[in-house]
Amino acid sequence: MSANSEATALPPLYHISAVVKDIDETTEFLSSMWGLGPWHIFEHTPQKDTIMVGEPFSIKLAQTKLGATMLELIQPLEGKSVWSEFLKTHGEGLHHIAFSVPNWDEMVSKLKERGGTMVAGAINEGIRWCYFETKPGGIVVEFEERLEG
Repeated sequence: MSANSEATALPPLYHISAVVKDIDETTEFLSSMWGLGPWHIFEHTPQKDTIMVGEPFSIKLAQTKLGATMLELIQPLEGKSVWSEFLKTHGEGLHHIAFSVPNWDEMVSKLKERGGTMVAGAINEGIRWCYFETKPGGIVVEFEERLEG
């Protein structure tokens, strides 16, 4: 099957993300097994009024370079979130692929037009992001846009 010339081009992959039960245990394993790191580890709890889709949550994240992209690990801490639901339903594993886009509104609009469902999203620390479940394929895609100012 050939590529559709009217399709929206995606920018290079920004990161891939996995949901894990324990960030510290997982980063230790990945560091000792494959030499990944150094890791940037932090917790994030957005303000309720910054959440566009979903309920309040708290997560712990770990990020490191993985070749030309970034590997992100997410450990749910509190709240009902896409990550806690994923962990409960699927266990640990690959959760989404992310793209840093300059045209967030356009990308969101196109996915909605094609039947995609936004399952999470927020604006925080100068970044607007959202997750979309896509069908067919079942791939969760994140769009992230850095806001000016």
